[in-house]
Amino acid sequence: MFVLRAFFVWVLGLQIASAQARIDPSLPEEPIPHNRALILFAGYDTVHDPDLAVPLLRAWQKFELAYRSTIDLSSPIRAGATTLFDRSVGVGPSYGPGGRGFAQLYGYNAANLASTFLFTQAVAPAVFHQDPRYFRKGSGTAKSRIWWALRSEFVGFSDQGTQMPNYAVLVGYAMSTALSNAYLPSRNVSAGKSLEGYGIKFGTGFGFNLLHEYGAVARVKQIIQQQTDKLTQPNHSSAP
Repeated sequence: MFVLRAFFVWVLGLQIASAQARIDPSLPEEPIPHNRALILFAGYDTVHDPDLAVPLLRAWQKFELAYRSTIDLSSPIRAGATTLFDRSVGVGPSYGPGGRGFAQLYGYNAANLASTFLFTQAVAPAVFHQDPRYFRKGSGTAKSRIWWALRSEFVGFSDQGTQMPNYAVLVGYAMSTALSNAYLPSRNVSAGKSLEGYGIKFGTGFGFNLLHEYGAVARVKQIIQQQTDKLTQPNHSSAP
């Protein structure tokens, strides 16, 4: 554990001991909000307002989070998009050509997505007492926000809000990848293929962190409301 923490400090330049998320364990339990990213994608696992303290997630809420993410209407869309990407660039398992091969690959991606939600949002966070949500930076330069989205794949927050290695992702992705090998054709099971799948999960996670960082519907509505308020405020400077 100490070696892993030291690795993150050295490689990523993180102050693990001093950083703090806006998690307040003293706050009463709240239901998981129905957040979206660009309207289409689920954002249950995102804390949109970086300045607003939120209560910790109970263990059962982490499993609710995984369940709601899995049954969300965006999940079959994500599985379909992943299947099209796999077929177009030649990555992922090979089930053969034609409609049957495409359907089998789609089924694999749908199951893989569901297991990823289960392990990264519920099982690993419950075991390691970690908050699986993505905490938006919400402001700053584009470079700093992109870096925040990337580092969030490797560094997470405990249930108490202190910074820690993101075991939910690091271990959860590994567990999901290992499970997927159980229902893959034997020709697609190898150490190299497993590492490829593990890496693809990181890339996908980083992409969705960026989506939530910049595409939060709640934040867009807030900006629109702020601009509307400015336009509707009376102009006192022109008064006699």
